[in-house]
Amino acid sequence: MIAAVVPAAGVGSRFVLTDNGRTKQFFKLLGRPTYIWSLSTLCAHELIDAVMLVLSTTTACKQVQEEVESYLTKEQAQKVLYTTGGDTRQESVFCGLTALATRPQKPDYVLVHDAARPFLTQALVSCSIKAARESGAFTLGVPVTDTIKRIKDGVIQETLDRSDIYAIQTPQGGKFQWLLDAHLKAKQENVSTTDDAAILEYSGHKVIIVDGSGYNIKLTKQEDIRLCEALAGLIETRESG
Repeated sequence: MIAAVVPAAGVGSRFVLTDNGRTKQFFKLLGRPTYIWSLSTLCAHELIDAVMLVLSTTTACKQVQEEVESYLTKEQAQKVLYTTGGDTRQESVFCGLTALATRPQKPDYVLVHDAARPFLTQALVSCSIKAARESGAFTLGVPVTDTIKRIKDGVIQETLDRSDIYAIQTPQGGKFQWLLDAHLKAKQENVSTTDDAAILEYSGHKVIIVDGSGYNIKLTKQEDIRLCEALAGLIETRESG
């Protein structure tokens, strides 16, 4: 069994609230909430059996379930499960994994994908599943093309060799039990990270890089809106053409 976890409980502190006060994952992108774009891609993939959507409150779960059922096909919506998360992304992913672990059938593999990355494709999901099965621990990423410098107090300290530096994306994940145990270890030892690849690394697993996509961007700041809207328009034109 292959499952996915989509953490959508965050407050989006770097994103100025718009669209009637909704946070970035619920921002309407060409009429559809941002999280629906990737959620529908995951649910449409033939190898994904379940998607755990992690939300802020029980009330939000009920409200979003109605929204999901209005945007997804009946078959896709049946794959979506709901649970509540914590104050951080790490806590929310752990809540999602724990909820999956209580299901009658625990997943063998799991993908974790940011709700604010709307342009996930079927091909990226397929590559992620292949990597999860073959390596047990993976993350998507793209080589950094800009020159990277280390700064302290506004002054350049070092210019880094970008040849071995990657910008990390999602999905991330691998073997379900590995990731669940790694999250539990991090929780018990009070270790905080920004992604699941780091948690797997901390737990001693070798995490491989899978080629991501330049279009697999994250809606983080207000200025990202126009770029996402432009990409969304191109995608919808291509799919309808």
